[in-house]
Formats: sequence, C-alpha cells, structure tokens
Amino acid sequence: MGGSRFRGLALAIIVLIMLGAVLYSVFEFPTSPEEVDLDTTGPRIVALSILAFVFMASLVFGQPKVRDIFRGVVFWGGLLGVLVVGYTFRGDLVAGGYRVLGALAPGLAVNQEDGTILVVRDTTGHFHLNANVNGRPVTFLLDTGASAVVLTYEDAQTAGFSTGDLNYSMPVSTANGRAVVAPVKISSIQVGDASFRDVRAFVAQPDALETSLFGMSVLDRLKSWKIEGDKLVLTP
Repeated sequence: MGGSRFRGLALAIIVLIMLGAVLYSVFEFPTSPEEVDLDTTGPRIVALSILAFVFMASLVFGQPKVRDIFRGVVFWGGLLGVLVVGYTFRGDLVAGGYRVLGALAPGLAVNQEDGTILVVRDTTGHFHLNANVNGRPVTFLLDTGASAVVLTYEDAQTAGFSTGDLNYSMPVSTANGRAVVAPVKISSIQVGDASFRDVRAFVAQPDALETSLFGMSVLDRLKSWKIEGDKLVLTP
C-alpha cells in the first residue's frame, strides 16, 4: 500500500512539473530572437522538463519501453505544439471565430462583460442588428449615412404602427434619388441590453426599402460606437 501511495504521489508531481513547463512555454515564450536565452529560459526548460519526466518515470514505474517513450514524446510534443501555435496565432483565431459567428448568427447582439455590445459583420460585408422595436423583432442594417432610423413599411406594421395613420410628407434624399417618408416616433428600441426611448424615425413607402436602417438618431444616443475590423462595438 505504501509503495502504491508513493507512486501516486510521484505521478502527481510529474504531472505538475509537465503542466508548469507547458504553461511557462505558452505564456513566457520569447517573442523575438533578442529575448532568447538558451541557458535559463525558453525551449531548453521545456526540453529539460520532458527529459526529467522520462527519467523520473523510469525510476518510479520501472524501465520504460522505447515504444512507450515514443508515444509519450509524440503526445506531449504534439500537445505542446498545438498550444504554442494556438497562442502565437491567437489574434487570427479570434478573428476567424468572429467571422464564423457572423456567418452562423448574423445580427446577433452580444453583451460583453465591460458593458459594450458586440455585433459581427455578416458574410455580405455589412452589419445587421437584431433588435426589438416596441417589443417586436426587427432586423436593421447599420447605415451611418442615415440621419434617423428608417423602418420598412412591413417592419412598421410589425412594430404596431397603423399604416392608415402614416403621413408621407417628409422629402428625403436616398441612394435611388428623392423619396417621401412618414415621420414617426418609436416608443422603444432594444439592442442587446441597451434600450432607447422615444426615438425619431421614418417609415418608408411600400417596396421602397428592403431592410430597415439603423441610423444616427440611435447612434447619437450611445456614449460611443466604433468599427474594429469585423466587429461593431456599441457603448450605451
């Protein structure tokens, strides 16, 4: 029984040593040739740790077979290689993850721990935002050139506006030329955890607009907003 406990303790120590070596190599690995010191840091510590592991294992568990040593080196070396490569290219991996999120869930507003709201660019290269307008789901297209929120005729109906009460009297300039829209006031727009009340907006005529526009009458109410690569970051 005592020998079994000793072997268990020795195995735990070996695992901790290997884990420490892996963590050290991942988080403290030199980033430039000038920082490499083969005497005290970097790859030599990892190599010595692996040799120590094999040596201690041979003392504790008997003489290891060549096949077992080879398997262990391949496994731990492969795991270490994956960790190092993943850490080195973490920026590219994160960017790729954002692109996947944009493809799988376009328009999804993700609440961040710092209070910001993240929206990922979709596969069309645009930012769509899933929101609630007067408690009803509406998908917007981010349009910083629009002075106000603009609802399609269909989305206005979804949001509870009576189309018979719409007064198309406001002339506006669009990418397709001049048009007239109906001014309205939206009681509430919710994007993620951010809520906006009494928002100035317009309603487009039937078939005049494909997607509702998320314009400056909402963006101006944010503390800040910015585009970072494939990310739209909103700060309420």
